[in-house]
Amino acid sequence: MYQIAVCDDEPAICEAVAEIIRKWNPDIRVCCFHSGEALVAAYDFFDAVFLDIDMKGIDGIETGRQIREMDHETKIVFLTSYREYVAGAFAVHAFQYLLKPVAPGHLTQILEEIFRYVNKADRTKILDFHTSDGVVCVDAADICYFEFADRKIKMVTKQGVYAMTGRLCSVYDRTCSMGFSMPHKSFVVNLLHVKNVRNLDIYLDNGDRIPLSQKKQKAWKQELTNYLSERLERQRKEQE
Repeated sequence: MYQIAVCDDEPAICEAVAEIIRKWNPDIRVCCFHSGEALVAAYDFFDAVFLDIDMKGIDGIETGRQIREMDHETKIVFLTSYREYVAGAFAVHAFQYLLKPVAPGHLTQILEEIFRYVNKADRTKILDFHTSDGVVCVDAADICYFEFADRKIKMVTKQGVYAMTGRLCSVYDRTCSMGFSMPHKSFVVNLLHVKNVRNLDIYLDNGDRIPLSQKKQKAWKQELTNYLSERLERQRKEQE
């Protein structure tokens, strides 16, 4: 079930937006919050968040920033009565904004656009990363590996190589459910692109070679075997 959060410190506006969403698709679970603090405290990885900018307590921009720290994928739509607030939406990579009073037709258009992206992401797992070239959106399947060196992370993809800051363990936490593994403390590799393993060398289908930690050798090779078996089983079921 898809779920959407609506956060506005005016309960009437919050419920009005929620009702439009429910009428558009009764199967969507809509959760209402009346403060940024309440939304952040109860955050549960929503497909989209409709967020008032001008709220008491922490405002919508700060609330959006804290949500982004927890969830890079959700689509944030800001609600505002003032066009001058819109510039701040770019800081948290807002998907769209709606001027109050919210027009049902405009909201419906945004919902349709959101779920075109959500449905595509269900199939392709599109990820976004903050790199030295700006925000880069890439299909997880196109990422070969990440390497941590000189206090920076290098992301090697089919399209090119990107540099970004951060912690490699955070990258792993974000991607491990998508078939990524950590064979060495300085590398996160997409198992989809592993071509061969010889001793402590992992050969990838793009021609690169990355190291395998001796301490992790046995456990990692078993992880690779399990991944390949599960992938073959999925392919077999899809062909039935």
